[in-house]
Amino acid sequence: MSLPRVIVVGDSPLMVQGAVAALAVSDEWQVAAGLRSDPAEAWVLLDDGITVLGHAEEGVPAQHVPSALLSAEAGPARLRVAVAAVLQGLSVREQAWAPQAVDGPPHEPLTARELEVFELLGKGLSNRDIGGVLGISAHTAKYHVAQILAKVGAATRAEAVREGLRSGLIGL
Repeated sequence: MSLPRVIVVGDSPLMVQGAVAALAVSDEWQVAAGLRSDPAEAWVLLDDGITVLGHAEEGVPAQHVPSALLSAEAGPARLRVAVAAVLQGLSVREQAWAPQAVDGPPHEPLTARELEVFELLGKGLSNRDIGGVLGISAHTAKYHVAQILAKVGAATRAEAVREGLRSGLIGL
């Protein structure tokens, strides 16, 4: 069985090559820089920040969806998560996020254990299930979840997962 073909398209050849290199580390797909007319199971369309977000989609025939439209500044983790989602039949559109003033200090980084809990939280596990997987009590898992919510600035588990996916802290 052949691997799905992923084509990266963008206005900046340097950014396209960087995205290709970031995606090429996976053995789940074949990735290449391409033309908008190349056949593929998934597209990554990069906006270079010079053109208006969405311009990269112009000229892409409808049969080339699903696709991911991302900022050219998207990191490797975000690129891989987007491609995985696209290969599951989803279309990914990154919102243009304007820099915002932050009230107070930046969020504290997550610990290694919190990252493990965050991955399981992203998979929809309850505190009891997270505890069972990691060999900790449900109460300890609940504590880690509360720490994650505080550190990523989320009020709910769903908000935390959204932020984790958006920032590349967790994958699908």
